[in-house]
Amino acid sequence: MAPPVSFTKATLSYPVYSVDFDPYNRSYLVVGGGGGEGRSGVSNKITLLDASSRTTLDVVGEIELSRDEDSVTSLANLSSKDGLITLAGINSSEAEQKAQKNEHFRAFDVRYPKRRHKNDAAADSKEEKDETDYQGSLSLIGKSSLFKPATGPKPEQYQRLLRLSPPQKIASGTKRIGAIATGLAGKASQLVVFDASRIPAKQSEIIHSVLLDDEAADLDIVNTGPSDFSLAWCSDYHVFEQSVSYDFQSRKKEVTPSGPRRVHTLANVDSAGKARIRPKYRCIRFLTDHHVLVLANLPNKSGAELFIMHLYPTGPAAVLFHKILPNHIKQAVAMDVCALDTDDVGSRQFVIAVAGQDISIEVYTINYTRQTDTYTPFKSFTTLRDVHPLQMTAIRFAPFFAPTPPKDAPKSLLDQEQYIRLASVSMGNTVVLDTFSLSKLEEAKKNSRYVLSHPSTERWTQISYVGLISLLVLVSAVLLQSALFPQQSQALSQYLPRPVQSIFGGGLARSPEHVSGDSPVAAVKQSLRELLHLHRSEAASGGSTSKAVVLRTPPGGSTDLDLEVIPDREEYLKKDTKARQWHELEEHEKHSWREALVRAGHWTVDEGEAVLKGILFSSYADLVGQVAGEVIRNV
Repeated sequence: MAPPVSFTKATLSYPVYSVDFDPYNRSYLVVGGGGGEGRSGVSNKITLLDASSRTTLDVVGEIELSRDEDSVTSLANLSSKDGLITLAGINSSEAEQKAQKNEHFRAFDVRYPKRRHKNDAAADSKEEKDETDYQGSLSLIGKSSLFKPATGPKPEQYQRLLRLSPPQKIASGTKRIGAIATGLAGKASQLVVFDASRIPAKQSEIIHSVLLDDEAADLDIVNTGPSDFSLAWCSDYHVFEQSVSYDFQSRKKEVTPSGPRRVHTLANVDSAGKARIRPKYRCIRFLTDHHVLVLANLPNKSGAELFIMHLYPTGPAAVLFHKILPNHIKQAVAMDVCALDTDDVGSRQFVIAVAGQDISIEVYTINYTRQTDTYTPFKSFTTLRDVHPLQMTAIRFAPFFAPTPPKDAPKSLLDQEQYIRLASVSMGNTVVLDTFSLSKLEEAKKNSRYVLSHPSTERWTQISYVGLISLLVLVSAVLLQSALFPQQSQALSQYLPRPVQSIFGGGLARSPEHVSGDSPVAAVKQSLRELLHLHRSEAASGGSTSKAVVLRTPPGGSTDLDLEVIPDREEYLKKDTKARQWHELEEHEKHSWREALVRAGHWTVDEGEAVLKGILFSSYADLVGQVAGEVIRNV
């Protein structure tokens, strides 16, 4: 069986800023980037990579773009008969932009290479084959401008975001829409929704255009019907949603509401009403047509967090779950979600990847139950560390479609391994492809849905975690008791497992007869008369006068009493502030102590109360409460 996670890596000749898979063939992906406009010496390119092997990532096609134009800043793929239609964001030259002409929206025809076959080796031995026979090709189809031209002496506006509606399982007849958004446009930021079935898209293919008050940090699209879509995007502090209906044949469109609705805002005050520095939203992805996952970075690079929000038809969104990412992620740079297949009722598992500024990727899973419309908490699956030499710029999951073999399919086909793939790219010219093996939720079921993290494993992990915490609490209680009251610790330590008892060298289970006479605390049970006689004899012979006899009621309602000789009265009174001498007790307290002493056989009325003077009377429960309170205050 293959390992649950494997990876392969390729190094290109330029920094890579964008990546996307073939929506129906995870063996191919397209990346783009470059050095931008100028004389940096680094080309601007779009590259086709063959990922059919898990051990290699091969360049099988590439197009070098003009160095007089900007690098590739965003990218997405549409399937075609012979390969792909790759849409990309590439700014025109600065001179053309100043002339109010920026054809930022580009479309490329990507043709796949011929596949090598086993008999090719024999053919190569007879006649030399041209290596270009196994190379793909990329060519420009067209370019256009969908944004309103930027103004100003030095325009900096560019196509920062490009997102397509998700591919459907059946490629034939499925039409998609897309959305693009500007970067570095300030108050002139724009978001444009277009018909992705007509390429290259021109002004006539624009479905809807929105002028934004704040730049969009990220956006996503989900299908809500055959011709209905929901568009969500986030700015630094707000989340917006817009519903779009579009007939691809008649080009009739309907946008509701007429303007984008703000569904969530990060509060600028804390729970106490004081002003605070707000986190900033970084990424957004749909989970279902009414749930979104949002990634936010905390201020001052102090961490990152995830939110699952429920979008209602009207009114604000509700935050269902909140997850703080591990401390090693000071700031997140990218996020993507892979939706695994559903069962008959629509339940499924989502796989979430978050790229951190420390060049790590956190992978989580959450389970969605359709019947109750609820999610399980985030489950950490793995952490991928040191993925790239330099900071990551984008990550992308390949869409996952579970196979649907025919009813008479052989068992070998039914048992074929399934997996998902995650691509990440960086400023260090690297492309890394991670592969995660999936398993069936129900092995015995023929059409079982697939999961990355099995719910039964998650339950056992949770049970183990709760059990470990409970054991640690119990051990801590025993340690605290043994440090303060060695005699009483024997009773509680018996509830610990024997291996845990052995860790402490059996000291917790030592009987009173084995307590050393040199011990600073003599926890030997004797009659009160003997203990007082011994204590006063030591004092009369010039021994330590700082010692004291403590009489204490044990926990658990026992009728027995505990007697201790403590080495330092003053130090003990600092810990046990409720310990008092006989003359300091209230009359009802004296009455209770007399009855307890008589029941325990330590004292009779005939002996008189003079023998009780000099003893410290205390309660075990009071002392433990004081110690626990002090510990809590110091945490």
